[in-house]
Amino acid sequence: MLFPKSERWDKTAEVVIIGYGLAGAVAAITAHDLGASVVIIEKQDADTHCSCSSISMGIILSPSDVDRATEYMTALNQAGPPAALWTDRETTRAWVEYAVQNKDWLKNLGGNIKLFSREAEFPQLPGADSMESWKYQGNGLRMMQFIYRQVMSRKIEVRYRMPAQRLLTDDAGQVLGVRATDTRRGPPKEVNLRATRAVILCSGGFEENNEMKLQYLRTYPVYFTGGEANTGDGIRMAGEVGADLWHMNCVSARLVAKFPDFPLAFFIDFSGGESGSRPTRTGKEKTLAGFIIVDKYGRRYTNENLKPHAAAYELGAFDSYKLEYPKVPSYHIFDRRRMEHGPLGKSTSGPSGPQQLYRWSRDNLTELQKGWIVRGETIAELAGRIGAPAAVLENTVPLWNQYCREGNDPDFGRQPPELVPLDRPPFYAIKLFPGGSNTLGGPRRNRRAQVVNPFGEPISRLYAAGECGSVFGMLYPAGGGNLAECVAFGRIAAENAVKERIKT
Repeated sequence: MLFPKSERWDKTAEVVIIGYGLAGAVAAITAHDLGASVVIIEKQDADTHCSCSSISMGIILSPSDVDRATEYMTALNQAGPPAALWTDRETTRAWVEYAVQNKDWLKNLGGNIKLFSREAEFPQLPGADSMESWKYQGNGLRMMQFIYRQVMSRKIEVRYRMPAQRLLTDDAGQVLGVRATDTRRGPPKEVNLRATRAVILCSGGFEENNEMKLQYLRTYPVYFTGGEANTGDGIRMAGEVGADLWHMNCVSARLVAKFPDFPLAFFIDFSGGESGSRPTRTGKEKTLAGFIIVDKYGRRYTNENLKPHAAAYELGAFDSYKLEYPKVPSYHIFDRRRMEHGPLGKSTSGPSGPQQLYRWSRDNLTELQKGWIVRGETIAELAGRIGAPAAVLENTVPLWNQYCREGNDPDFGRQPPELVPLDRPPFYAIKLFPGGSNTLGGPRRNRRAQVVNPFGEPISRLYAAGECGSVFGMLYPAGGGNLAECVAFGRIAAENAVKERIKT
């Protein structure tokens, strides 16, 4: 939006940051420590402020080797012929070079992080052995409390209840600042914030914008476990000033439960634990509970040992004859064994997580009474309750039980000890949808975190970090990738933003 010369500026800083999640906080810390004056504007209220990072598990990817990690990320980015890449090689390399420093950057701030995993999401790809995930001790909320203390200790100004509306430009298209709405006191009023060096977009994705999800994602509906304030604001603002968009149909998503009387989705602990048997307090092994996932017609369609950040793509097949997505919704089918195994709603992430927006009952009975869990004394009764053809589900479950007895799943390759039959009535189901962590699309950025136009040319004085145009394409590298994106590109954006010459 062209800034009228007749208007005045209400606030001036060298760097203006839109959004106060992990990416915004990291960018603010970095810019401040490099000597720049910084102001952050955030649409949420200070008392209820909750970013996607706050409801994460606090896991941050920090690869062990630049060359191996670049090889792995490049393999993830290939779509079709080798020349076709979701993300260009230079930007991928820049992310890797900073991501390997993530753990040391947090440690140097005083963060308490420890090695969590060396597992890649796609271990068959070259370079996967370089993936290392580090966990902040506690969870995402504690990690963000630590990061916010870092911002506060530097006396960086944060203006809550001030949603950004438009990017302001001069006649040449240079970004001068931001128009926002100040809702802090009295009636809402427009304010203009001047950025004498640059604006950094850290406003997140579009998890709570139904129109954008319908238009851009591969299936519909899609529900997320957080990001209530993420409505695509930064994406629209960047588009107005000429930004190219990328990764708009990409998500970090799996199968989640969504219930009509609760605003957010839930991650489900399908089998009651990690893959394989697990020790108990008595030292004995505890077998996992059995489960299958079926489409709306009662048919299995995948190996239920789902990729945690890519499984939602399985639900994107559209039936052009029935004009529907047959796998939306899907159903988690289980028996009394899983019902008695412990809470079905995971307690480490999502709305049953650190914010305690909802505390899932340990015996699952509260959720059964709410109707979130559906029960049937027989498979036929359960089918009727979820609207699936009884004859189909009555064939699917016995066939699964046969595979369990034989120790082999020829249809989709589930392996022992996951081959646990469904033979202890009553039987249960939970409705599942695609969704989970976050969207990945937004304004395209280059290796310097500059937002670029459709010709690859930087839009002057505009940068982006975090999931507002994530560096990841269709596939997600390993646990902690989203937070790694925020820490790495938050620093890249700030370091380059402060190098801009001050515009008087």
